Amino acid sequence: MYLVAVRTINVTAPDETRWSVRVVWEPRWRVLARRFGGWRAHRRGRRVEASDVVDGAAQMGDVASSGSGDGDLDFGDAILAIVVVFIVFIAAAVLFWWVLLPLLLVILDGFIILILLFLSIVGRVLFRRPWTVQATADDGKKVTAQVVGWRSALRRRDDIADSLRHGLRPDDIPSPLRR
Repeated sequence: MYLVAVRTINVTAPDETRWSVRVVWEPRWRVLARRFGGWRAHRRGRRVEASDVVDGAAQMGDVASSGSGDGDLDFGDAILAIVVVFIVFIAAAVLFWWVLLPLLLVILDGFIILILLFLSIVGRVLFRRPWTVQATADDGKKVTAQVVGWRSALRRRDDIADSLRHGLRPDDIPSPLRR
């Protein structure tokens, strides 16, 4: 029942102007971008230089070539052990990168969406934040109305669509009566 009520109503006025009337769901992106969008510009990190990688590899080579000298492992067994460890490491990294990480991110995204949905519903209900009913013409003209309450917003959407259908200009549409 409510999913049908959420739809956008398309109306053609007597002067052949098409209007789309809807209850706006999405947040105020300009406000959010202004508040939280600057974090990318302030992010600074240390860049890894090629010389750091080469120095680390050279130190690793020095450690591998210096043996204890007691003859427990010969050079062939050490290379075989390094190759096996390297293959296991690569397989674990590929498994993590292509299977586990995407699965964890999907689960995390789901939890974040559910939490944000719950908080937004609670915020709208408890703080009585108004819904925005917006009528948009094909030529780009927009008319908005702020309405407190979900059912009132749906009624206001239907009233605006009906008024536009009967030829009233958006500026002449009366505001809803207080109930």
